[in-house]
Amino acid sequence: MLKISVLHPYLEERINEIDKGLYPKHHLWGLHALTTIPGCQVELLRANSIKLPMFLEKIINRIFFKNSPGIKAELCALIASRNSNLLYSICGPLSLIPFFGKAKVISWVFRKPKLIENGFFSPYSPSKLNKHTAFLCLTPNAYKSFQVHAHSKFLPWCVDLEMFSFNLSNKKKNKPFFLATGKTGRDYTTLINGAKNVDAELRIIGPKYQKPNQLPKNIKWIDTSDNPPDQAIDYPTLCKWYANCIAVCVPLSGDADDTCGYTNMLEAMAMAKPVLMTRSGCLHINPKIGKYGILTETNNSESWKNAMNFIINYPNEAMTMGENGRKMIEENFTIKKFNKELVKFIEDIIK
Repeated sequence: MLKISVLHPYLEERINEIDKGLYPKHHLWGLHALTTIPGCQVELLRANSIKLPMFLEKIINRIFFKNSPGIKAELCALIASRNSNLLYSICGPLSLIPFFGKAKVISWVFRKPKLIENGFFSPYSPSKLNKHTAFLCLTPNAYKSFQVHAHSKFLPWCVDLEMFSFNLSNKKKNKPFFLATGKTGRDYTTLINGAKNVDAELRIIGPKYQKPNQLPKNIKWIDTSDNPPDQAIDYPTLCKWYANCIAVCVPLSGDADDTCGYTNMLEAMAMAKPVLMTRSGCLHINPKIGKYGILTETNNSESWKNAMNFIINYPNEAMTMGENGRKMIEENFTIKKFNKELVKFIEDIIK
């Protein structure tokens, strides 16, 4: 019996909610699908069960593990590697991989590293990357960067179509509103400056430190929670907001190698909503080419105002954008397709 150990501290805190249908299943990253591989035992590691004083953990991570998932994840993976045949690291490359013995290691990578460091504790030093058995790459840019170190596969993500159903729309004709949600890499200032002169409400679920001191009258702001950052409102409520908005706004800071906004984009497409998104050079699809929304330019409030007014003034075209996005999701971004490709890849690695 082969043993596969799965490492992702974010997932271990939410697995029960996922199993109850209260949290999106795409955050499993194929965990349950791995149990279908014949002759394999799958274990979700519990890095958060390792207890360290908070101040000590922060100091160690800041000094030694600033580019890794952290000391607790590192230690948990090291311990598991002693009796595992394969370590599946959803949370990225690990610094202690030279000490993993004979265990094969597959890590997810999302973006080209900003800097390949040669430090002893850097998980992105060439020597550490070369010790991987394989990489799973969320973007083509990541694939180009990591394939030189180990066998790699570009595998697009997916979205939970059961939870994000476009049939949740309220039949009542409420005042139109746009929705923006997310915490990392967002530029809400530019979005707000563009939206304040638009005849529609904008609802933002964002970090408190980005909230302006004075909000325009048509902006409604909800602070994200600190931990977890995506439960300021529950998912049933969020899905209803998705279903009843006229478009989803994804304002980004302009980092061309980052995957920020990917989750919101896929969720909006699944809900058959137009996606208004800052141009990103990282993702392999975008609203303009896929005809499921509108691209805006970095730090350009005027382009946000124009995009939002287009959605308001041309509802038929907006509806077509939403339909195009939903069709693209059903064809290319289902959990079933993601799991099938993941399992095939890992089966080949095991063999």
